[in-house]
Amino acid sequence: MTHDPQNLTDLLDSLSEKSRKGSVTVREILDGFGRRSHGALLFFPGFLVAAPTSAIPGVSIGGALLIFLISVQIVLSPRTPWMPGRLTRMEIGAAKMEFAIRWSRPVARFVDRFLSQRLTFLYIPPFLNFGIALCAALSLLMVPFAFIPFAASVAGLAVALFGLGIISRDGILALGAGFVAALSAAFGAFLFFGAAELPEFF
Repeated sequence: MTHDPQNLTDLLDSLSEKSRKGSVTVREILDGFGRRSHGALLFFPGFLVAAPTSAIPGVSIGGALLIFLISVQIVLSPRTPWMPGRLTRMEIGAAKMEFAIRWSRPVARFVDRFLSQRLTFLYIPPFLNFGIALCAALSLLMVPFAFIPFAASVAGLAVALFGLGIISRDGILALGAGFVAALSAAFGAFLFFGAAELPEFF
């Protein structure tokens, strides 16, 4: 893909094109489109955590670290985001990547029909910085969630929505990401506080 992604289908097409060549590293994928779009940089790890690929050992924690590093660097606005070599050398098998893409395509086509430039002020500082800070906070929540099967997926979905919103300039996605983030935070509060109190009722 030679142009910046404009919607979710563009992003999935870019991922699919690379996965057809075999296993790909995180660096290869980010080099393909990530340096040209902060939104794609956030979407990619959020997508991996939200999709079935989160079942691969290390993907949830690796995705969380990428999201945190990217979030910090978006605020600092570097032209070339830096990421640890160990993370960017992580390989994702072609079959697993294609499975995740096929799983996501129907959703992508449905979502793309409703994308348009709305409430674009949500992607201008200080609102943008608040959204980025929320992504960083969610990445920290993903670390303990990584030890519970698919628990990190909701937080990953919130980050992926916000990243896609940056690409499409659709503020509705930012609001949706905030709602999903609230659900993730509520689930985390239940796990860390509510669940500890359950024995008192027995």
